[in-house]
Amino acid sequence: MIEFSELPGWAIAALPVIALLGLYLLSSKKKNTSHINHFSKEYFKGLNHLLNDEQDKALDIFVKLVETDWDTIDTHFALGKIYRKNGEIDKAIKIHQGLIARPSLPERYRNKVLLELGYDYLGAGWFDRAEGLFKEVLIHDPKSEIALHNLILIYQQEKDWHKAIGTAENLFSENPAKVGPMISQYYCELADLAKGKGDINQVEHNANQSLRYDSSCVRATILLADLAMNAGDYAKAKELLMHVEQQDADFLPIIMDRLVECHHQLDETEDLLDYLDDLESRLEELPLIESHARVIERYKDKDAAIKYVLTRLKQSPSLQGMTQLLRYRDTETDNESYTMMLGLKSAVDVMWKDQSAYQCRQCGFKSNTLYWMCPSCHNWGSVKPFVASPGVDA
Repeated sequence: MIEFSELPGWAIAALPVIALLGLYLLSSKKKNTSHINHFSKEYFKGLNHLLNDEQDKALDIFVKLVETDWDTIDTHFALGKIYRKNGEIDKAIKIHQGLIARPSLPERYRNKVLLELGYDYLGAGWFDRAEGLFKEVLIHDPKSEIALHNLILIYQQEKDWHKAIGTAENLFSENPAKVGPMISQYYCELADLAKGKGDINQVEHNANQSLRYDSSCVRATILLADLAMNAGDYAKAKELLMHVEQQDADFLPIIMDRLVECHHQLDETEDLLDYLDDLESRLEELPLIESHARVIERYKDKDAAIKYVLTRLKQSPSLQGMTQLLRYRDTETDNESYTMMLGLKSAVDVMWKDQSAYQCRQCGFKSNTLYWMCPSCHNWGSVKPFVASPGVDA
């Protein structure tokens, strides 16, 4: 006799679903006695196969039993999800293929089965098969958001940005606030590809298309600003970069070097210093101290930069500020001061090991590389320069 503890994990997880199927059919008042007796015999036969780890035989019986009463199909969907979640993709595929192959499958369940089978293929990494199934769903239901979203995920995975755009546009009118930023990023991906080929016209076209779908897309603005800077049009680049604060101020730290260069080329030093002072007074939480200090040192002197850093550290202590100060003090010639600086530098280096330059605002993923799509939660534009919470060093 098989002990419960001897059952494989997947079988233990599946037992509640199988039990639910049995209870549903056995308790149904619609069934006559002979039907119940027939089902009971087949059901326990299948359960016996399951307990003896004869999965294929058990699945064959349970898939056939659903044809007795299609209203119980949800229990098969649940069983398929359990297999899929536990990595038994082949078993999930067998369940759903068995259902879709039934000539008697009611039309109202066809799309649901196709979707579940599509999820199975996605789990197995068979994107071409999954794509075909989701497209078949759209034949029967052209407005199926689930099928469209899954096709978009496939095209993202395959980096087929043209297909991703074409598919996402079917959802744009219904939900522009959510879909617009996605399409915007797809155009930015195309712009990056064009940039790699040196096709300036396509970079500009795709970046402008990106802003058409999402006017707050910082990535597109940076692409256009870079084009302007490369063409020597620093006034235009400055105008674009100054707009980033209205688009998403969290991204200001990554465009500061460009903005400084534009002001420098336009000989607008005082305007730049005034802008940085105003910016920090309004957005104290942004990590701008390093950029600001470099500007002060460049256009005034090192002592003025040190004074600025010390003032900022008193107002808002931070690792970034400490690091900048240590860079300035690294040239101390006094032995005692130099030894103290080395000790502080070592301590700060240790503290930096637990910090990251960027963090996803959706899932918390941290990285020292800026990803426009979070590698963890796959949200677009959610990875931004790290900003410490109040009272926490950045």
